[in-house]
Amino acid sequence: MSNSRPLWFDYPAPFVIVDNHVPEGEPRDPLDISVLPGSVVRRETPFFKEGLVSLPAFAHDYRLKLNEAVSALGAPAVSSLFDIIKSESLARGFTYQRTGGVIEAIHLMLVPSVFTNEQTAYLSRAADALHRGMEYISRAWGKDDRLQKILPFEEEEGAWIRSVRKDPGSPDPLWYRLDAHLDMDAPGWRERISIFEINACAVGGIHYGPTAERLFLEVIVPFLKERLGVLPRVARGPDARDLLHMLAARHARAIGRPTLNFIFSEDTIAEEGITEGPYIVEYLKSIGVNALIADPRELYIKRDGVWYRDTPVDIVYRNFEAREIIEMEREGDDTKGIRLAFERNQVISSLTGDFDHKAMWEVLASGEFDAYFNPTDAAIFKKHLPWTRVVAERKTLGPDGREADLVRLLRSARESLVLKPDRLCGGYGVAIGKNMAPSEWDRTIDEALRGDWVVQEYSLPETAKFPVLENGVLSFEDHNIVYGLSATPDGTGVLGRVSREGVVNVAQQGGLMPVLRLVDDGLKAKGPAVGAGARA
Repeated sequence: MSNSRPLWFDYPAPFVIVDNHVPEGEPRDPLDISVLPGSVVRRETPFFKEGLVSLPAFAHDYRLKLNEAVSALGAPAVSSLFDIIKSESLARGFTYQRTGGVIEAIHLMLVPSVFTNEQTAYLSRAADALHRGMEYISRAWGKDDRLQKILPFEEEEGAWIRSVRKDPGSPDPLWYRLDAHLDMDAPGWRERISIFEINACAVGGIHYGPTAERLFLEVIVPFLKERLGVLPRVARGPDARDLLHMLAARHARAIGRPTLNFIFSEDTIAEEGITEGPYIVEYLKSIGVNALIADPRELYIKRDGVWYRDTPVDIVYRNFEAREIIEMEREGDDTKGIRLAFERNQVISSLTGDFDHKAMWEVLASGEFDAYFNPTDAAIFKKHLPWTRVVAERKTLGPDGREADLVRLLRSARESLVLKPDRLCGGYGVAIGKNMAPSEWDRTIDEALRGDWVVQEYSLPETAKFPVLENGVLSFEDHNIVYGLSATPDGTGVLGRVSREGVVNVAQQGGLMPVLRLVDDGLKAKGPAVGAGARA
């Protein structure tokens, strides 16, 4: 595994912790901060303003100080910084392939988001509940007509899934990203969590997330360090590439594989999309994993096993949906190898990943299917998933819990709703009612009624100011933020996506933002100052 070390920011002592159980003014060990509900910190250093603030306000001030440092640089120096970041992004594979095969550096925001360990732990518990819920539903789908109606597959695709899933009781590995609106700087951050969809096949961000963190700590911080002053100590979060490795190793053991020959499999003919595959493989090789990249059509059967070239395959990470394999079969391609890997449960994500329909949120949170879930998980779904319904001429419970005619509700509540194609990704087709003219919204409703769409209650994204350099002018503009959570038994990786537009996605020209961890034991004790020789 990686032996990476945290890169600290120096933080001065002393300060005082205050909460309902500790008399004001009595010192408290900062190690206890994460378990003190409603704890506040009296600011007693030049870095802090006067008064009492909740712990998440550290993160707010962190952003504020970084924006101040960028502002002090001025436009010419910021332009140079962006040039350095672009060069480093291209060198490190922090890139996206546009139509026609053009490789572009992804825009990296200069200011990160910062989470506490308590916040990450809470999000991990919610993510675990959603994973369990999806697993239960995917296993019940073949026997429940109601589920088949809400979560439809094309006839050939449904038949393929039934034929390939040989042992529905076997371990169910899932690599996924939950997309969420959060506001972790707010005192009531738990109440602001809105997890609005899941991606469990061809998931972007495994390489991008940790690379964004390293670019910030290794490029941006050294550039700004003369103007940063004193900040709380932060560290990189769990590296998603390490988490994927551990998930693959854990699953290989569970299915009785003696080794870990890891295949990152994707359609190598595709001319648009994420470029992470080769960089993920390169990283895994660097930590001792026998990792290779292969097109699914290159896997074959030999001695009753799955092979790639001269290597027996243990685990396949798939960067595609099952319906893409079906399309390859239609075109006459040989997919026997990847099919056998699915049959023997050697693929991450398992076929549960293909149930990442947006309509899954109606199944999880409507209450109709609560018999499939434990009460704690069902409560999490109702608290943190926005109201979602499959679009059709139907009566259903509306966001207020009262029965309503769905189409009539769609036409009357435009500003509080979002329409989405059920199985498209990349932000394509998403229609945010409040950003549309009534006539355009009505046309989208008509289109939704003719296809497989969902409607969702609009949840307000977090907004923050980020430095923007346009035509030589430096300004600080509001951007919308969407977080992506990838949780495993070994940790949770977080990806930050940012855009000035309503739909936040790299495929839609959005940018990425580093997401770091506030180190609880670093709030008081001093660590080494950031310097040119410091390493993450």
